[in-house]
Amino acid sequence: MVRSVYKGFSSHNWGSRRTFALTNIDLVKRDLMNHIFTMKGERVMMPAFGTRIPVIAFEPNDETTRAIVETDLREVFEYDPRVKLIALNVMCLPDNNMILALADLYYIEFDVQDTLRIDVPTQ
Repeated sequence: MVRSVYKGFSSHNWGSRRTFALTNIDLVKRDLMNHIFTMKGERVMMPAFGTRIPVIAFEPNDETTRAIVETDLREVFEYDPRVKLIALNVMCLPDNNMILALADLYYIEFDVQDTLRIDVPTQ
């Protein structure tokens, strides 16, 4: 039996999981994605929490937008003490109207390294 270090719940993708329960690395990933797609100023009593990524959808898919995404992602990974950023690759994909970020993360309590894929739609 695997011991749960972190326990939580999420209704995201409930249909495919058929459970609200999330544990361990799955919960950490969901928390990171929630942080990434929370707009700055949206969280009560924490105006600096979140990123500019949710409002990027109608920005041009250029180097400036890519740099904003990279900066904000680095801030999110530095904020969460459960992960350590190993490498971050942020690429503009103009043919797909998106910015793709691949974050190699080290999950400290689990001694596991994994890649988190983040798709950011753009204009």
